[in-house]
Amino acid sequence: MKNRIMVVYSGWLGDLVWIIPTIHALKAAFDSVSLVVSEVQAPLAEIMKNGLVDAVFVDSPKQRMATARGVRDAARAKGIQTFLDLKGRGKNGIYMPWGRDVRILMPHRRDAREFFLARLLHPFASSLPARPDGHMVEAYLSGLTALGMKAPKVCFDLPYDAKTIREGESIVKREGLRSGRCVALNIGSAQFSKIWPAQNYRRLAQILTSDLACKVVIMGAKQFGPNGNYDLKISQEVFGKGPFTNLIEVTSLAVDAYLLSSGAFAVSVGNDSFANHIAGSASETNEPGAVQASNGRMYKANHTVSLFAPTNPAYCRPYDPTGAFNKVVMPAGFPAACVYDHVAHTCPHYGDRYCVDKAHCMEHLTVDQVVAAVEEKLQAPVERKGRRGAGR
Repeated sequence: MKNRIMVVYSGWLGDLVWIIPTIHALKAAFDSVSLVVSEVQAPLAEIMKNGLVDAVFVDSPKQRMATARGVRDAARAKGIQTFLDLKGRGKNGIYMPWGRDVRILMPHRRDAREFFLARLLHPFASSLPARPDGHMVEAYLSGLTALGMKAPKVCFDLPYDAKTIREGESIVKREGLRSGRCVALNIGSAQFSKIWPAQNYRRLAQILTSDLACKVVIMGAKQFGPNGNYDLKISQEVFGKGPFTNLIEVTSLAVDAYLLSSGAFAVSVGNDSFANHIAGSASETNEPGAVQASNGRMYKANHTVSLFAPTNPAYCRPYDPTGAFNKVVMPAGFPAACVYDHVAHTCPHYGDRYCVDKAHCMEHLTVDQVVAAVEEKLQAPVERKGRRGAGR
């Protein structure tokens, strides 16, 4: 037995996409990988249980202490001795047991969310190296050097089960996807500050359909508590009728992820969110259509257009070291009342509705900008990524 490891990573749904390459690397180096995630991340983590991770434990805020005790007991029973905390939050510490034979790794002081509280719970934990500036995927992968792993291959493949693939392929066949000018519009995000106005998405759908002869597919979550089921509400109020296909009330998160990552669309458009992250993040491969990055490695991804304003795309755009697959669109200007820090790239209203009601920067990103970006991507050579994981 090489060893067993547990990764503690509680955050937003889209964040979990950034550690998929880290999980792949750990899976290659350890006999067993277990994962602790937040409730909102659980549906994506469940996909990983089909062969990428051996166990998933869900951080339940209502029963956190009892859940943590169960996780610690399970870790001992499985013989897990290595624990990797990727966020450095204080609450993460309660999921990791104490003992002389236990090795705990947590983020460097500069990178930890709650360094002192995390250290208070585990004062003898080892520190990961300070993360380099740049994309979160590379930041998380850099920590693996503490485990003796250097420059692992980047892979975003997910092990979709047969039922998910069957449902996804049924939609592909019924709607005529994975060929021609099919464009996905992913309308939601976990934070309201990152959502492009729904009426803009509808106008974009109309232009793509009538002027660019595209088949437009509206996508989102039919149930997502963190944003008050925004996608479902907009589906019914804004996209109930029109010259497009609306899948919001039809598909599950697993089927959405499969469609977005398996090349069902020529272009995927979305906010800073899970949907566009999973649609357009580039894996290392020598398949036809792969492009060489400045680091000498070959990458391939589906084409995406990402809409950004209150977050920094350098850290959290779809991972694309080549710059060939993802196009970022940002406002030409920001509202006069905007409090976004353009140096530190932080927004105090990142997670609330203040900006939506007062001075929403995403409103300053125009439909014409997005149309031009999609048109540019439609003209690019398309070698769509094949199906990922099971069924490949």
